[in-house]
Parts: sequence; structure tokens; C-alpha cells
Amino acid sequence: MLCTLTDVKTMLGITDTSQDDKLNLMIKQQSALIEGYIGYKLARANYTEEVHSVNDRQLVSLNHFPLQSVSTCEINGESITDYKILPEYARWGRLYRGSGWIGPEFTRGFTHDIFAGEWCIKVSYTAGYYLPSDTGYVLGADNSLPYDITTCCINCVVEKYNLDKMGAIGLKGHTEGHISDTYSDSANNVGLSTSAKLVLDKYVFYGVA
Repeated sequence: MLCTLTDVKTMLGITDTSQDDKLNLMIKQQSALIEGYIGYKLARANYTEEVHSVNDRQLVSLNHFPLQSVSTCEINGESITDYKILPEYARWGRLYRGSGWIGPEFTRGFTHDIFAGEWCIKVSYTAGYYLPSDTGYVLGADNSLPYDITTCCINCVVEKYNLDKMGAIGLKGHTEGHISDTYSDSANNVGLSTSAKLVLDKYVFYGVA
């Protein structure tokens, strides 16, 4: 979960446990919506995967990010250590190697042009952030979830809780005279607000060439 129950309850001024189950569910829902919007998982985890790189390119793209550390890296079963984790590339899971990522290539076309390396690069690595409930979480640290994402999640939960309490989730229009309320077609499945998306836009993953 991208924020803590304690922080949400503080914002709502709730001091008992009567709403804990509902709030935990809302935190999970909003956390999933945020990850769905930006396009990747945020929690820190360990991965092992095989990838390929176009020969002689200095960057190889891994499938999870931000890249925090690499435990092992092999090309065709041979261990290599001459890679670097550079912050400007690690942010999107790209591992740098000055001499280029070189492996057995395959060819295409009538002239047998060398096109790309085989899937012979195997990397075991750690990617993602410590979340607010993790023991390794340190507010403001590079390896911890950015606080604006945490704040966004808190605000989303608070907003949904207040709307739910008023019976106004999915409300699109309200008229005082003769009381006429208009709800969206998906009144019980409201997505992220425009303001939340503005906060999250800089974290959205668009892919790399």
C-alpha cells in the first residue's frame, strides 16, 4: 500500500478502529489505481530475467524500476561486472555498460544485416521503492517511495472516504430545486481525479526506444 492507515486516519481525524477495514480497502484500491495509471509496480522486490540488447548499445532495458542494485549479471553464462548503475538511467530500469552489451547476433534481410543480440543477458537485480510501511523506508531517501506519491494516495483515500460518507461517490450533478442528482455510469468505480493525475504524470512510464 502506498500510504499508511495511520496517516489516513490522522487526515480524517479518526481516532478509533471502527473504520479500519474500510480504510484499508480504500488504500488498496487507490494504490492499485495509482500503479495502473503510471504503468508499473512501485514496491521493492527482487527479480531475475533474461533480456537482449541491440549489439554495441550501452544500455539494456530491464522490466522493473527504478533499478536499485544488481546482484549478478551474465552474458552467455559468463559473469560480468563492468556495468554501472547511473541514476539518470536507473530511474527507468536501464543498466549501463561502457563497452556495450555484446552477444551472439542474428541477421535479417537479403544482405544478412546484423540486427540484434540474442536473449542471452541474464540479470538478477532489485528494483522498486521501500513503501511507507516497510522497515527500510526513510522519508526523502532515493530508495524510498517519493512523498508526493504517498501524499497523492492519502488525498485520494480521504476524498473517496468523504464522498462515500456523503453518499456522493460517482456524483456528476446536483440540483437543489426538487433535488435531482446525476451519477456516472460507473458510480461505484470512480478513477483518479484530474488533480491526482497532475501529481502522478511525471512518474508515468511511456516506454523507451
